Amino acid sequence: MRPEPPGDLRPGPLAHAQDAAAQPVVFAPLPYDDDFSYLADPALRTSPWAKLKYIPVGGQAYLTLGGEARLRTETREHLNFGRGVEDDGFDFQHRLRLWGDLNLTPNLRVYGELQATGTNGDNVPTRNPVDHNDIEGHQLFVEYAADYGDDGRFFARGGRQEILLGKGRLMDPRNGPNTRRAYDALRVQAAQGDWRLGLIGGQTVRDLNGAWANESNSDFTFLTAHAARKVDGVLGKGEIEFVYIHTDQETARVADFIGERDTYSLRVAAKKDALSYDVEAMLQGGETATGQDVEAWFVGLEAGYQLPGAWKPRIGARIDAGSGDDDPTDDKAQGFDALWGRGQSFTPEFGYTNMVHAGMNLNLNPIPKLNANFGVTALRRLSRDDGVYSLAPALIRGADEGQSREVGIRTTARFDYDWSRHVSTGFMVNHVSAGDFLKETGDGEDLFYTSVFITARF
Repeated sequence: MRPEPPGDLRPGPLAHAQDAAAQPVVFAPLPYDDDFSYLADPALRTSPWAKLKYIPVGGQAYLTLGGEARLRTETREHLNFGRGVEDDGFDFQHRLRLWGDLNLTPNLRVYGELQATGTNGDNVPTRNPVDHNDIEGHQLFVEYAADYGDDGRFFARGGRQEILLGKGRLMDPRNGPNTRRAYDALRVQAAQGDWRLGLIGGQTVRDLNGAWANESNSDFTFLTAHAARKVDGVLGKGEIEFVYIHTDQETARVADFIGERDTYSLRVAAKKDALSYDVEAMLQGGETATGQDVEAWFVGLEAGYQLPGAWKPRIGARIDAGSGDDDPTDDKAQGFDALWGRGQSFTPEFGYTNMVHAGMNLNLNPIPKLNANFGVTALRRLSRDDGVYSLAPALIRGADEGQSREVGIRTTARFDYDWSRHVSTGFMVNHVSAGDFLKETGDGEDLFYTSVFITARF
């Protein structure tokens, strides 16, 4: 899967001397990071697209308009591995987004975004707002930003906003599922030289069925502090990042995750010659609502090695391991909570609690605009005294339903083709063969998922 850089600071205006035609804009993963202030020069606004990106509204103020449409077909077979009511068969999904960035002054702006998602053709009427969320005010924030010192930049942003931290293992805008995720928060961040520091405080947004129904979720609040420093030495060229998140959760699908939790993360991501890697270790403490002490952990590693060759072959490895509860009757809650992290695959059939995901992948570029990725991952329970969980997290199978640690083998393939900077299409397949543990539970069907999608952005 393609890397997604952190959406922390706008990159700053491009030089007027830059030839926009020769240097086409690469859209940022988070649209509010795009900066089109260089189009203040009317000579550069020669296309209808450029005129949408810089609409003068008086004085120094201008409006940027943008949007995205993603249409996706899905084939779903046994996403619950044969248990309960399952949406098997074919369906069609759409996600429509429209955003506007009103820059009132060089330092002050207002950003807003609408989002509409839907699913058609599912044989189980969907009630899941992650699949079907009608139309919502997805983002609306006010931001003040300013330069300071020789190379420093600061911003303060308040309102509903998407947030991506680091690799997205803890906070992610959830691009894979149909409905993206936002937070109601105040965010302050400063960057100077090799350092980047920030604070975020707020609460999640509760996705609800119906139009204009999403609401701020006072049952799930958080406070985050993070610090990052660029490095260039024996570790390679990259960044070291520390993140602290305090959460207070009053409701959850699993009782052990209700209460206050402190998450500490240390991450190193770098590239050295042909090797690139991203390793992150986390510890979680706190206390559940029932008085148990939280003692959980997570370790994640992604690495890739670029080989020579016309197809640019890249061999990769990934290991994710999250703790489970060794004894549900004692005074400790040891299950790892991934908070708002992204899933490991195209479907969030399993989360990180009490699970080891270990696999290899191969990435190829057979032609310049085509990216192909193939992967195989083994899925295994860490503790026999705990079950397996979804990404939510919600319990999928209980610990006492089987004795084996073997959960399954995931095989994936994904193809992405960029027709232009505005239009891309792709195909993905995800197959999970049920392992001994799922078969012991009595519901051990293989999961099979395919998707064809097209994304257009302006």
